Amino acid sequence: MKKLPYILLSISLLLLGCSAYSEAPTPKLQHALLKKPQSDLIAQGLARLMRSDNIAVADDVFMKRSLMVVDNVNKTDELGNPIMGKQLNMPDRFELLIKDNLCFIRHLDSKATEPLPDVKCKVNNN
Repeated sequence: MKKLPYILLSISLLLLGCSAYSEAPTPKLQHALLKKPQSDLIAQGLARLMRSDNIAVADDVFMKRSLMVVDNVNKTDELGNPIMGKQLNMPDRFELLIKDNLCFIRHLDSKATEPLPDVKCKVNNN
């Protein structure tokens, strides 16, 4: 019972410290566009994000829109043969984002996000 005031004081200080820390707003991720074509760097970031081989992307990706859709058209069966006319998964959607002059790519379904430190992008005001 003698320790109860100390525990309550500790909890109060902890909560006060947490609320004081959160007063400054955290910068948000904003939709972005590339400043110049950088398809190789985008493909490398996608590969890291999806833990896969490089995905071929168009030279003008993220130049006009902050969204990119990767269609999964090459489906194969257990033996590696292509499945004709079958679309088993929904297309993957990605968005280019910026925060504090650092670009990111985010998978929209999983919300997995990968920083792109060498990519130059700007806020998409559209």
